[in-house]
Order: sequence, then structure tokens, then C-alpha cells
Amino acid sequence: MQTYETTRNTRSDLSAAQAEPAASLGRTLYRSVRSHPAYERAALATAFDDGLMPDEVARILAGRRVAEAFPVRRGESPEDYASRAVAEMFVAYLQ
Repeated sequence: MQTYETTRNTRSDLSAAQAEPAASLGRTLYRSVRSHPAYERAALATAFDDGLMPDEVARILAGRRVAEAFPVRRGESPEDYASRAVAEMFVAYLQ
């Protein structure tokens, strides 16, 4: 399983609106791991259609967003991402 490097959020120049999500995560994620709502929705819909249960997906993600656990690749369509991310979810589920 791949792991992705994160760093602690030490920036003091964040506005209150920006600081709250960063504080809840406890770290700032690199740009390649930022949220992609359309991609995440597509991946979750595909996961459920392919037979994963919501509690199984929750265990696989372990509190992370889908795009954090399975980063979107440059130029990847939401459909291609969903297919790849779900395949990686199944691998993670079996390990």
C-alpha cells in the first residue's frame, strides 16, 4: 500500500475559515492530495455499485477522504479515477 507524506500545519497566517479544516485534519496535505468532490462522488458510487458496504469503505478510508487515500492522477477523468480507486480499495480491503 502506498503512503503519502504529510506535514504538520504550522502556518499562522491562515484565516479562521481556512484554519478550521486544517486544524481538524491536524496537518496540511500537499496539493496533489486536495479534495476533488466530483471524483470522490464517482468513486464512492462505483464502490457501492461494485458491492462494498458503507462500513467497509469507512474502514478502508480510516477517516481520510477518498482523494487523500487514493490520489487523483493528472488528466484522469472521474470515471477512470473511480474505476482505479475502487480497484485499489478492494486491494486494501483484502490486505
